[in-house]
Amino acid sequence: MKEERIDEALRIAALIQQLKTGNITAEELQALKAWIAADKGNEALFQRLSDPAHWESELQAIEKYDAHALTQRVMTSAGLSLPATDANTNRREPRLWNLSAFWKWTAAAAAVCFAAILIRHVTSKQTPGHNVAINSGAINPGGNKATLVLGNGATVALKDSTADSVAMQGGSLIAQQQAGVLVYQRAGAVTQGETWNTVSTPKGGKYEVVLSDGTHVFLNAASTVKFPVPFNENGREVVLTGEAYFEVSHTPGEKAAWPFVVKIRRAGEDGGEVKVLGTHFNIMAYDDEKFVKTTLVEGSVNMHKDANTVILKPGQQSVWFPQTNTLQVRPADLEAEIAWKNGRFLFRSTDIKTIMRQLSRWYDVTVDYDGDMTDIRFAGNIERKENIKELIEILEADGRLRFHITGNKIIVSRI
Repeated sequence: MKEERIDEALRIAALIQQLKTGNITAEELQALKAWIAADKGNEALFQRLSDPAHWESELQAIEKYDAHALTQRVMTSAGLSLPATDANTNRREPRLWNLSAFWKWTAAAAAVCFAAILIRHVTSKQTPGHNVAINSGAINPGGNKATLVLGNGATVALKDSTADSVAMQGGSLIAQQQAGVLVYQRAGAVTQGETWNTVSTPKGGKYEVVLSDGTHVFLNAASTVKFPVPFNENGREVVLTGEAYFEVSHTPGEKAAWPFVVKIRRAGEDGGEVKVLGTHFNIMAYDDEKFVKTTLVEGSVNMHKDANTVILKPGQQSVWFPQTNTLQVRPADLEAEIAWKNGRFLFRSTDIKTIMRQLSRWYDVTVDYDGDMTDIRFAGNIERKENIKELIEILEADGRLRFHITGNKIIVSRI
């Protein structure tokens, strides 16, 4: 069982730590030697762990792991006390792996690092009785793909192509100027009346759209933005479902007060609206999430829902709870909120179901659960370009969960 192999890795990590600090007993040394002699792979791994030149690459490989849960298990196995809490912070969330002197040189940290390296190796091996579909490479990360629906109902599949003219609409030339970017450029007389276009990303897709006013819209997976071509002179209005990051163009001169409004839709209902002039912000409004979040990076926005209205400052986010129709303002973790746009998954004490919802959208998989997952949280930082095997190994590493993959379905079980 993988759980037994992880427990063995924790035990060996504790023995290596005792050897490095000179506190190993004769009985413990004998046990360590027996482990080294049992397998050529064990001997090679021990030699690598003993070579300082190998540590930098190993530390970089394990920096994605959830240090909090793993540390607790290692401390128990090694008979060590947990590191003291930082007196200068009230943060209770797990910290991400880093290469600081603390993690490199304290005895406790050495045990954690040894364990993470060992676990990474043992969990990458096939375990009898455990489904290893993750090793097949069949579940790949998402990429640049979307569908454009023109005003006349015609559809265009957008792929990872470059320098490709798509259509003319509302006096604008629609073209893919580079991979994953669709641009609307003024190319002729503006047609009268409103012509609406829609760009939608599927699960496993992302796309950037440059609107006719120069505003950039970065669509996350399973998201849609609907907009007129061109915008009318009284204002700019778009409709969003899912998640998108906006970089709104500020037009000087006579159109300096040309408002930009994002109307949010969830499961066919009104999710509020965001009004801006020129700013950068993220809106997360998926139907399967319990709230709508608007996070402001720079500028100023007005979030409005029914009788609730708030004005955000940079570094703040509004959170609307549909069940109670309440709107709250709180400090935002900007790095985490826009990690998806920067090509990363960033979790800070994030519950497993929230994590799996993100993975299901990006890898286009469905997820079922076996057991209570309420108290299981993770911290981690990994690139979205990694295949799902990397993420599953990280989530399984501390031994609390097991993942069974059949086709594009993942069953998460509590051990």
